[in-house]
Amino acid sequence: MKKRIIVTLFFIVGITSILLILAIFKLYTEAEKVQRSIFVNEVLSAGETIVERIDATILNDTLDLTVTDTATTVTEETDLSDVVSEFHTRKFVLDSVTNQPIGVIKSVIFVKENNNRIVANDTEYFSQAYRELFPVDNDPWSPKNKDYPTRSLSFTDANLVQLDSATIQRLNENTLREIIRGALQEENITARFDFALYNAFTTDFIIEPKTINCEQILHSEYVFRLKYNEKVSSPHYIILYFPAERGIFLQRMSTIVILILSLLVVCFAISFVALYSLYRQKKLSEVTNEFVNNMTHEFKTPISTISLACEALSDPTLHNDANIREAYISIIRDENDRLKNMVNNILQIAQLKKGQVKMNIEMLDMHDLVHKVADSVALQISSAKGSLNLALNADEHELFGDKSHLQNVIINLVENGIKYSQGAPEILINTQSNGKYFLLSVTDKGIGIPKKAIPSIFENFYRVPKGNVHDVKGYGLGLGYVKKIISLHKGKIEVQSEEGKGSTFIIYLPLKK
Repeated sequence: MKKRIIVTLFFIVGITSILLILAIFKLYTEAEKVQRSIFVNEVLSAGETIVERIDATILNDTLDLTVTDTATTVTEETDLSDVVSEFHTRKFVLDSVTNQPIGVIKSVIFVKENNNRIVANDTEYFSQAYRELFPVDNDPWSPKNKDYPTRSLSFTDANLVQLDSATIQRLNENTLREIIRGALQEENITARFDFALYNAFTTDFIIEPKTINCEQILHSEYVFRLKYNEKVSSPHYIILYFPAERGIFLQRMSTIVILILSLLVVCFAISFVALYSLYRQKKLSEVTNEFVNNMTHEFKTPISTISLACEALSDPTLHNDANIREAYISIIRDENDRLKNMVNNILQIAQLKKGQVKMNIEMLDMHDLVHKVADSVALQISSAKGSLNLALNADEHELFGDKSHLQNVIINLVENGIKYSQGAPEILINTQSNGKYFLLSVTDKGIGIPKKAIPSIFENFYRVPKGNVHDVKGYGLGLGYVKKIISLHKGKIEVQSEEGKGSTFIIYLPLKK
């Protein structure tokens, strides 16, 4: 497959993935907006419940004894000598039409030794400026409103509009937290929250937030004004804050988020597999083409030689020369054997790939096998004017294996050392044992293998790329065969190589049990 087709497909898949991500992001943001709208409505509904419950809590103040039958009113003749304690409370006088506070009744409750209670009441009315400053119909003092009205109450009015200590004690932090938590849970909101009780007129926090500073909580969108009643006459606000608000949306959208992420993973996995398959197909096509070219070149030489020998034998002038005829017949026989060996090698690799190779397992002496290999390659070594040295140092060298295949493995490694040596080859076969494995290494001082090519050298058909030039005969099947045979013997093979200095192949074979 041509490179430009792969690049085009990569580009198309990339653009499609980006568009898919943008579409999914758009879907997520829209879903988050919907969840946010639902959440805000739930909090606002909970806020109304919170305000109602706080109002009920305030109106149930047990210190307000000014209307009970057990209390008497203080007069000039009242004896206060045996008073043991006193309480201060107050309530606001509400306009019967507008329900707006117009004054305040301040009460002092004296408790005597006999538990009788005497109440001293003092009523004060707000000025007209108060009524104009705290309208009932709108909410100019909300923290959301940046244009606060001018604070122009008299000192008396300003002092009167504060919550009394008994109300503040009743609206303590734990009480308010339980009221808020209960109202939120009724709306199925179980997330962490923080809150504050804020006097907008004096800009004081009666209860401060715990997780953020006071200035930050004033920017919250969840602000609820307490009702004006007998205890509250100035703008007081409950402010809610959710530290992990976005996490709440994610939790509520967990199903759709999981589906979206799963869809993304599946899409990317499919894209990756498709592109990787195309890339592998391209590489396989290139390697296969290279293998066919190399194999054609390898077959061409013996075929040409046989063709020339046959043509020579057809010459009538050679019929009487038995020596020449025998020489040509010997050439044909040798080249035919060479062709047969190449075909057998290819068929053997095919069988290994299909798992159809038959192993003839028997007890072997690996040192004897190494000596046989040395004898079989002696002619090649001498022809190349090289040397083959043996360092057989293994104390344990008997194991179970297939003699023929293991001999081919060692021959393959030695022949590679010969082929890839630029000058006279210098090959060393070394053996060692460590009680568990028999180690056999084949070392050469050839051209070495580039570091980036080492992971691929055991793949079928792979040859270290050198442009379009292959000055060494072969078609990239030898090392694939070697690794497969070693794996069938439950062993492993390692490579140590440095370009320009040579390579060492180390085989680990399990010793007999």
